[in-house]
Amino acid sequence: MSIIDKLLNIDQRIIFFLMFIALAFPILNPVILPMAVQDYSRKAFEFSDSIPEGSIVLFEGGLGAATYPQGGPGMVAQIYHMLTKGVKIVFFSIGTEQNVWTMKAIETALDKLPAGTPAENGVNWVHWGYIAGGESGVGSLVNDIRATVSADYFGTPIDDIPLLESVNDASAFSAVLWWGGSEGSMPYGIRQISVPFNIPITGMCTTNEVPNFSPYISAGQLQGLFGGVRGSAEYEYLLHLPGPALGQAMATNFGGLLWMVLVILGNVMYFIQRTRGEA
Repeated sequence: MSIIDKLLNIDQRIIFFLMFIALAFPILNPVILPMAVQDYSRKAFEFSDSIPEGSIVLFEGGLGAATYPQGGPGMVAQIYHMLTKGVKIVFFSIGTEQNVWTMKAIETALDKLPAGTPAENGVNWVHWGYIAGGESGVGSLVNDIRATVSADYFGTPIDDIPLLESVNDASAFSAVLWWGGSEGSMPYGIRQISVPFNIPITGMCTTNEVPNFSPYISAGQLQGLFGGVRGSAEYEYLLHLPGPALGQAMATNFGGLLWMVLVILGNVMYFIQRTRGEA
């Protein structure tokens, strides 16, 4: 039997094993390879990168157990991005479950920071925790912070937190970063913060929600948008910070590339056989 015959009759388990390696390797060891970046992701990244050092941003963490796998890696990348730029962050969540996942993203980002990066709780970042009331709660918060929040996520009184010393309403913030997942709350930030206080806002939503918010980008009310796991992967790619989302994206590329090579190789060998009259 010729080499071509052996390859055309290769055990399918070998092909499955090769596919397993092609998918598992980039997930376990994320690598940066050239990838196309969606325009609204690039806009969101460029806006984030333009926020001046020393600024304070308001960060809504709306990811839960169902949406954290999509947006969590990008959320971690955004926190990392801000802190390494010297931008201070004030976190809050409008959901009780989301409140916990926001803290998880903060802790993950802190673990990734280069040694010596200022990241002290209460000085460089603060987490207010759960803010009740939906859109009305957001409106109350940004108009009179101390009338809405008395302590942070850890129970520290607001007046004892250095970062919040001169923060009384939304006018203290340079930008709003709204990681709403699938909760559909991004318009809360636009209506209650961005438009009344003239503060630019970017956001993140799950993939299926992207069409709902793209009109806000066209209208100039949203400075960019990260959509789903692809948006998270694009943030990691643009930030040169390989992580779980980029690993998933690269796994898709590796798997598709392997499958394409196998299809082309199989067809080439088949036509060689036909020219020899063996097929």
